[in-house]
Amino acid sequence: MTRPFCVSPLAHGVAALTLLFLVVGCGSEAATTGADASNGGASTGPGFGELCDKGACAPGLACVDGDWASDPWCTKACANPGDYCDTLGTHGVSGLCIALPSDFKGETGTFCAPICNNSNTCTTIWGGWEKCAKPAWKNKELYPELPTQVCHSPGTHGQLVIDPVECDWKDKITDPKFTNAKQVCKAYCGFLKTCQLWSTAKEKLDCCEWRCFQEMTPGGVVDDTLEDKKKCYIKAFNGAQGTPKVCSLHEEQCDPVGDPHKR
Repeated sequence: MTRPFCVSPLAHGVAALTLLFLVVGCGSEAATTGADASNGGASTGPGFGELCDKGACAPGLACVDGDWASDPWCTKACANPGDYCDTLGTHGVSGLCIALPSDFKGETGTFCAPICNNSNTCTTIWGGWEKCAKPAWKNKELYPELPTQVCHSPGTHGQLVIDPVECDWKDKITDPKFTNAKQVCKAYCGFLKTCQLWSTAKEKLDCCEWRCFQEMTPGGVVDDTLEDKKKCYIKAFNGAQGTPKVCSLHEEQCDPVGDPHKR
């Protein structure tokens, strides 16, 4: 007599569990694919309006450097200044196409800027944005008729783009009217370093000189009063060489020095 084909309870349980894994696995894959599709593909880099210090952005975006912001950021190209950008590749963040004047220093003067309601909208995207306001260049509105506000950093507009870590500024300041200011800052920071008032373990000495120069030339004009103040430290330091007061004479002759590392 032929015995009927039987499946043991253990084998039946294993088969059922395997089938369950297959079903769950397929469901997860389908869900993931759906999520990627809704975003126009998986994101593989910083998004629209975000910092891109590594030089790469999410698909469809480009990492651009220039004085619209303090550091490189992700944006997309556009062709109709004053019009809205499409949201393809921006993950839902709206943008306005803007074109900057010829004195803009950057890779491209026409790009999409993130639209915002307030400053919090901008800093949520990237902490480097200074404000949410109508698009403007050097305090002049680009599109006065538009109520739209965008993220930007007016403090960098028309300014030199300097790496905040490397402080590569010296070769970028070529105007002869700043020659003396550059020399004063070099000597002043030399005094700070020698007297251990500037820690090169925290920041490069070039950053001390760059900060000194910025402080002495507000608005592109040398502040003679502040320059004389810096010279006081230099004079006291040079005059006390070889004496115990080499790093303290300035306390008697000049105004106190605050923490030079504070911006």
